[in-house]
Amino acid sequence: MEKVRNLQFQSCLLLVVWLWSSCCFSETTLVSVESVKKANSTLVVANNRSRIPLTLSLNLVRSSNIASSTGWPVVRYIAPGQTLELVEISAFNKQQRYEFFYKFNYVIGSPVAQHDPTAKYRLPFISEQPIFVGQAPDGPIFSHKAVSNKNAIDLVMPIGTPIVAARSGYVIENIKQFADNGLAKPEFMDKANLVRILHDDGTWADYAHLKQYSSHVSPGQRIEAGMVIGLSGNSGFSTEPHLHFHLQKNANGVIVSLPIEFWHSIKGKITPRYHTWLAPEKNTSTPTIPTKKLKECVRKDAIIDDAVLKCMKQT
Repeated sequence: MEKVRNLQFQSCLLLVVWLWSSCCFSETTLVSVESVKKANSTLVVANNRSRIPLTLSLNLVRSSNIASSTGWPVVRYIAPGQTLELVEISAFNKQQRYEFFYKFNYVIGSPVAQHDPTAKYRLPFISEQPIFVGQAPDGPIFSHKAVSNKNAIDLVMPIGTPIVAARSGYVIENIKQFADNGLAKPEFMDKANLVRILHDDGTWADYAHLKQYSSHVSPGQRIEAGMVIGLSGNSGFSTEPHLHFHLQKNANGVIVSLPIEFWHSIKGKITPRYHTWLAPEKNTSTPTIPTKKLKECVRKDAIIDDAVLKCMKQT
């Protein structure tokens, strides 16, 4: 059905030549890497400016006359807001100049994150009707062919279906500006609206193809399971309105997809299967299940805000 925009990997290339005191600075979206000149050496320092834990890899591309404080590549875990010295470089022959040419990349998450086997995931939608599983790992694969999304599922649903957090965590990304005119064409691959939530065990979940401007959450915001985080839509690389849902973790610098199991208060564990239906829970007392329909509380194309959520809880 789609390929979700990959926002988990960034890279940069730098050339540093030291003749006299100077420095080179480059940055990507979440991480800055700075080369700081000392009296007889150079420090390469990374700064994680985000609220997201990251794993950064620094690779030496080319060099001349250098001595390094550690081996290459340099791989470091950087906590949110942390500034970390990666490597110190100096001249091997002190009578000659030295230079080095390096690149860096990073992925979100801790490289040693382990999924909590006791974690429970509720169904990520609110619906009066069962929802159809259009793509799942046990069926024909249209777009989930990478190690990062091979366990993903696509849930076919009308545009405007309320989407809720399957598990508690912190919002680390909210993309919401793209129109609901998705098509299965290459130019739409990076135009999916999504909310990404980081869980307490270091894994995270993506909720993708959301309706334009429907996700009224902010990076750093704590989200509890069952909270409405947006509406389903048809943005990005898509053949029909649906929710793309997947779980991921950082496995030693590689983003991998995790198997999905939902928890139903009556049926227990539910594994989503290709071309089956996921039935919503009945008679639940969860306060985030609305008693009023969304269309009764929000005008067309408006965002979901606190007033809308309060309205939906009213009888």
